[in-house]
Amino acid sequence: MQRLSQLSTDLTAAERENLKFLLSMAAGGVLSGHAQQISEGLRESALGTAQHSLPKLLAGAREKFRTGIVFYGRGPFLSDEDLAELDQESRACRPRAERFLDHYVVSGAPVAREISLSPSIHAFLTENVGSITPTRRANYLYYDEPGLGIDPHVDKDEFSLNILTMLEHRASSQGRSELILHPPDQEAVHLHLKAGESLVFFADSVTHQRTRTVADEEIRLVSFGYRTLGGNT
Repeated sequence: MQRLSQLSTDLTAAERENLKFLLSMAAGGVLSGHAQQISEGLRESALGTAQHSLPKLLAGAREKFRTGIVFYGRGPFLSDEDLAELDQESRACRPRAERFLDHYVVSGAPVAREISLSPSIHAFLTENVGSITPTRRANYLYYDEPGLGIDPHVDKDEFSLNILTMLEHRASSQGRSELILHPPDQEAVHLHLKAGESLVFFADSVTHQRTRTVADEEIRLVSFGYRTLGGNT
């Protein structure tokens, strides 16, 4: 882990992003059960190395947020009006959503982008994690067919710090999809966001996934991306 951290200091931003991608793939592969032919001890060692190394590639110290979670619940940075506008726009955008891997996405919708740049969000983030810069990246995410989800991964720099807000989760009698975070040396964190609740977390350094949807289940989320600039992060 120390060698990977030292190596990262000599890499360009693009090279560091590639190394992060490889570590993410390694962690995700182990978590998804794609290395069963390897002994359990070696799998645990490989997973630990990948998970511990991911935060070390990034500027700043994140020890304060051991699970990667900055905030979870009804966010003071989004008003009822904000949530209503996001809900309305996400519904209107669904017909033009494009499939990306195993979910559907709409990027750059004007209301979502404007709210992602709001002073209330900026004030909340800088107070809690230090200096950040908005990336103007705002995505509506849709998981509304059986079998949709996303395997364990970490996000790109544009979503270094991610605000993920649930707009609707219509569960099924057959079960429900959930968001799972896999912080190093800790139990997995299972989250079930209710409509209007947000998760603020370091999506570029903590492996996370959404488990697969079942029949008659529908999920709509909005995701805002920010880059961290060191300081308290």
